[in-house]
Amino acid sequence: MLLSEGLDPVNRTFQLAHVLCLVTCAPLLDDLIETSGISSEAGRARCRVELANYHAAAVLMPYDRFFAVAEATQYDIDGIATSFGVSFEQVCQRLTTLHRQGARGVPFFFLRVDRAGNVTKRFNATSFTLAEQGGSCPVWNIHAAFSSPGVIVPQIVELPDAGQYFTLSRTTNRPVLSRHSQDRRPVVTLGCEREHMARVGDGATLTGDGAQNVARIGINCHVCPRQACAQRVHEPLLFSLPVDANRRGSTRYES
Repeated sequence: MLLSEGLDPVNRTFQLAHVLCLVTCAPLLDDLIETSGISSEAGRARCRVELANYHAAAVLMPYDRFFAVAEATQYDIDGIATSFGVSFEQVCQRLTTLHRQGARGVPFFFLRVDRAGNVTKRFNATSFTLAEQGGSCPVWNIHAAFSSPGVIVPQIVELPDAGQYFTLSRTTNRPVLSRHSQDRRPVVTLGCEREHMARVGDGATLTGDGAQNVARIGINCHVCPRQACAQRVHEPLLFSLPVDANRRGSTRYES
């Protein structure tokens, strides 16, 4: 078996567990893919990869023990990562899968973005609407996390439908293989409905219930209905904003 020299020990172990699934669980994977309804060859191959990734996460972070540690530490992501010998990002993704009857964790969504704002990965176990196309809202501090590498940045956000969520954002490292691949760190965000915030230890850093503590965000500018947003970077697709030639607004799209 050949592994990339660019893999650190944590990701090397994950890749071994991934390949273990492909080798030992091939008939099960075939059955699952056959009943998935996916017809394209590329889609079926992608499904096989994702199922093997899920297997690897379950092997390295067994459900019962992982759930117990998560609850005992109030979802201390770095502490959980240390306990299981996995990465920050791997813990975040595994936390979105804790839905077993009688042992349900906090229902989280997961998002990963690059420096350009592109959403490169998403998982969701909440009512939070994740953008399928385009970037994320610039009001969300998911972008500010790039300025504080390795530091968890908490925030309470509110969507246009008034739903409020508690989010945690942090950069995650990528291997540097040459001078041409330096600083490829993306930001990963984990979030839950505000009603679950008390179960997450990092929520204690945000105090007070005032409106000033809540960032009013949108899905992205293309579909966001908010008016008078100083950080709008695209004209909305579904409605028109008022423009007055005799008045200058905070952006070029509204005045």
